[in-house]
Amino acid sequence: IKLKELEVSFKLSYYNEYKSYLRFMDSLSVLKKDYEKVSIKLKELEDNVSNVDDLISAIDENKDLDPATFLTQLKLELTSISSSHKEWHGAISRFGKSIDKNLTENVSFFANKGMTNEKNAENYFHQLIAEHFLRQGQLDIVDKFVSESGYHLEESKKQPFIELNKILEALRNHKTAPALEWCEKNRATLKKKSSSLEFMLHQLNFILLLKEKKTNEALQYGQILGQYANEHKKQLQRLMGSLLYINELEDSVYCDLISPIHWIEICELFVKDACSLLGLSKESPLAITVDSGCKALPALNSIRQVMEAKQLWGLKDELPCEVDLGPQYQYHSLFACPILRAQCTKFNPPMRLECGHVISIDALKRLTISSKVKCPYCPQENNPNDAKQVYF
Repeated sequence: IKLKELEVSFKLSYYNEYKSYLRFMDSLSVLKKDYEKVSIKLKELEDNVSNVDDLISAIDENKDLDPATFLTQLKLELTSISSSHKEWHGAISRFGKSIDKNLTENVSFFANKGMTNEKNAENYFHQLIAEHFLRQGQLDIVDKFVSESGYHLEESKKQPFIELNKILEALRNHKTAPALEWCEKNRATLKKKSSSLEFMLHQLNFILLLKEKKTNEALQYGQILGQYANEHKKQLQRLMGSLLYINELEDSVYCDLISPIHWIEICELFVKDACSLLGLSKESPLAITVDSGCKALPALNSIRQVMEAKQLWGLKDELPCEVDLGPQYQYHSLFACPILRAQCTKFNPPMRLECGHVISIDALKRLTISSKVKCPYCPQENNPNDAKQVYF
């Protein structure tokens, strides 16, 4: 009966999803028409402004033009501008109302209301926002946010980001000296993390010399790169080989070396290593939260009716369907029970039997008969009380 209810609920969900899709497409059609009206009114306004510019240019070129005629024409054009501006403003106002009417979606159902009631929740949110803008180097926004929100940001937390953003700005301008100085200060820690940042910076300096066709200077700089021969042998071989084509690098097999993408990659690598040294994640937690939420909401909204029928799943932290956020948002190992073919959770953890095979605790309970459980993979009988929880 439960399975039948679930099947009916999912069919109803997909039917409602299809209806929602049709309503959404109708809404987009309405918005498109309203947007076209705004574009037309804007074009009319631009044409009227252009006519005034032409009129002023004409009076400059033709000094004999009758002033009365000029003023009459100018007055007519300004009246047209005023009229076009009112129509354009009205079209924008209607377009805004159309957006509010057609694209309103209440997502409060999915909010974790218990989170906002936790102690220091507001302080954590403020910290999340402040750190995001610090990562972006938008220090003026951080100062404004701190003053308006009342969040206390210690100067010791702010100072490292100021230095890192100065280095990052230099890298965007193709200047590696500040970053190399930073690498020298933190060389021991970077080496423990097997970071290739310092080598990549020297490689970019070498490539700059190649682009400037400075063969002798590039050969001399190659001696600095020699200290990284053990870890980056293949890259060094390519760099040395590119010297043979220094006068026609753009048309050679080494043309990828001068691609501007290397500067983007070095910025990303620097942010990753710098945040690692500060004990922070590579990406902004706020950006990850917003991005994952945007990916998850469409899937959750499509099965909203199933979620509202709470009897269809038993655990409050479980969803009735899997929401795939992509491999970039998988931060821990996953284990699926080979018996129930379901992913284990903290409520249904994996258990290791005496024979060494692992199944979920729910499967263990179902297989237990008379205080004994026969392993589904080998003939050994186990005592369920001797099973140990596995932690990944």
